[in-house]
Amino acid sequence: MAKSKAKSPENTLHIYTRVSTVTQADKGTSLDSQQQLGLKKAKELKFDHEIWNEGGKSSHHDDIQGRPKLYELFQAIKAGDVKHIWVYDQSRLSRNDQVASILRYEFNKQGVTLYTKDGKFDLSSPSDKLLKQMLDAVAEFENSVRAERSRIGKLMKVKAGFWHGGPPPFGYDLIHGKLVEKKDESKWVKLIFKQALKGVPVAQIKRELDSNGVLARRGGLWTLGSIESLMTNTHYLGRYVFTDSVSGESVEVKCPVIVDEVTWNSINLARKRKASRKDQQNATVKNFYLLRDFMVCGHCGRKMAGRIKPSKSEYMYYCPNKERVWAKDGESKTHYQRGTGCGFDRAMNIQITDKLVFDTVVQLHKDSSILKEEVRKRIFAEKGIKQISSEAEMKGYEKQHRILQRELSNLQESIGHLEANRILKRMDDKAFKSAMDRLNEQADLYKTDITNLRLKLRGETEKKEWVDWVGMFGEEIKEKAKLTDEQRQLYLQGLIEKIECRFLPKTRDHELEIHFKHPIVGDKLKWNDPKVKAKGYKLLEGSKTTQIRVEKRDGRGK
Repeated sequence: MAKSKAKSPENTLHIYTRVSTVTQADKGTSLDSQQQLGLKKAKELKFDHEIWNEGGKSSHHDDIQGRPKLYELFQAIKAGDVKHIWVYDQSRLSRNDQVASILRYEFNKQGVTLYTKDGKFDLSSPSDKLLKQMLDAVAEFENSVRAERSRIGKLMKVKAGFWHGGPPPFGYDLIHGKLVEKKDESKWVKLIFKQALKGVPVAQIKRELDSNGVLARRGGLWTLGSIESLMTNTHYLGRYVFTDSVSGESVEVKCPVIVDEVTWNSINLARKRKASRKDQQNATVKNFYLLRDFMVCGHCGRKMAGRIKPSKSEYMYYCPNKERVWAKDGESKTHYQRGTGCGFDRAMNIQITDKLVFDTVVQLHKDSSILKEEVRKRIFAEKGIKQISSEAEMKGYEKQHRILQRELSNLQESIGHLEANRILKRMDDKAFKSAMDRLNEQADLYKTDITNLRLKLRGETEKKEWVDWVGMFGEEIKEKAKLTDEQRQLYLQGLIEKIECRFLPKTRDHELEIHFKHPIVGDKLKWNDPKVKAKGYKLLEGSKTTQIRVEKRDGRGK
């Protein structure tokens, strides 16, 4: 606030200037223009002046406390230190009806005269008071109309696939108003999901990002929360939902895919189930249950529970219906009586059930044409493999492969010589390390190129239109036997939606109905022309459910 010499309130004009953050450069309403008009009015009135410069602040959404200069001026008005105020127009004070009402009341109470470019308002005069109220209402209406036009315009742009505003998510850039993949960031998004799928702790992922100098979207270091939040972002699946705050209308917008759906689902289901089990962690944290979080009772719909007590040889999945009734009502008259619960009258043995379900899923995975196609697409994307269309290209790859093999062999021989020179003291440790680093780096590049070429060569058939992904897919299946318990669970989370468990009283067995996320049960690959496979194929969806029978065993496996 710039001040002249202190004068009485009766002969001092207080000049309040403000511009909208959106319209700062509007002709005729800039801060300098407003100030000059205010000084001109003070000169006409032969008043001294004080200038209250708010700068860029919106007049619609904030209250008085949100505008420091207006709040300071308001306090001076309440103290009786201000009797004359100049503003460019009514909207400079506020378009917010509540704020305008507060100002009108205090102006009238303190006998303040308001000046604008359009004239003088004595708010103790009924006619001037009415006129100011009308002008305030018009300003409020105009601001609402502008806001509505802006909202509708944004919604229409979103429906056309444009970004709604603000910085794009990490891994994306904006080109012509739409999201596109930003390669130097998306590679780190893929790494985050890859590490999370392996069960790597978020803190370790953060250390890896920090050690590689990877900064978050706003330029700072990653936090555990920002990494957790990133992994819930549906943008990486190739879609996101924008919801209009006024109408509530939701629009799904497409964007480039960075992470495949199986990986995203596996990670987020694990996070969701972990959160839903927080109230049970104190009782079950020491035991691992492969299937418990997938299972629901087919009789009452409750989540299944697990119990492991090695001292009693108890390893069981069971419905906790009676336990929940006891916890709710404080007692259960039939707590230990069979046949008095929801219908799930016998527990299932954990080891037998886990093995049966896991083996069933792996076999369906192996047989599924849909999942083979998913692997084919992923390998295409990750390895950059494309179909080979000519014998000349094929021979070129074979020649390139031979050259790389020869170069790698020569390089490995050089590494051997280098190590010999170090042993013979023909070079110092520093020179050895520097040279070895360069050679190893080049060797890694050769190995990568050779691996990619081998994949291209392996995939060629006589017709060059069909790649033998079955063999490659089979190798993936074999890897499932090497997974840890936690990795096996993550694997199942990518495929299974839920498992409904029912007890069959007549046979004393259990029936499990496995619900999959994709229709992979009995799906098929159908060639367009079985005799000419070069004409391609189509996938026929199967079912999303399958039933298996768990033979009669109690929690002790008997």
